[in-house]
Amino acid sequence: MRERLLHWLSQPPLGAVEVLGVYWPIHGEPDLRPCREHWRSRGQTLALPRVGADGVLEFGCWENDEALRPDRFSIPVPDPFRPVVPDLLIVPCVGFDSRGYRLGYGGGHYDRTLSRHPVKTVGVAWDACELPDFVPGAHDRPLDAIVTESRVVPGASGGPTGPASLPR
Repeated sequence: MRERLLHWLSQPPLGAVEVLGVYWPIHGEPDLRPCREHWRSRGQTLALPRVGADGVLEFGCWENDEALRPDRFSIPVPDPFRPVVPDLLIVPCVGFDSRGYRLGYGGGHYDRTLSRHPVKTVGVAWDACELPDFVPGAHDRPLDAIVTESRVVPGASGGPTGPASLPR
């Protein structure tokens, strides 16, 4: 999955992303931390989320050896927290469907964030997490694409454009 994601995100126009919103894996989510050095070597700034007071995610610049501290959900966030605005978000999926809708842990934080700050999104999920079409809530936002260990699933927008030769 990591190799597929790295290759897919390195293609134009996605390779021009300057600030990449990533996540700290919990509960068996795909662990993308080994990709950090690759993205940094491309000059991309990485940002980790924290939940703001209104439930919208805020992203803080995540430097190489920067200290992390647990947030209110015990998920590591940069310390000090220096806010940045991502050009693209990599979003973990607990479940997903063929239309690009995802299931998270039910807090609605990514959906609130995307409704206020539209940005390109790429979900990451295990193939086994694909569900038959489910009924999304009115607040749910489809992702642009979802990368699994075997393919790239275009979302509602058809996914960010990339070479036609990339495996889907």
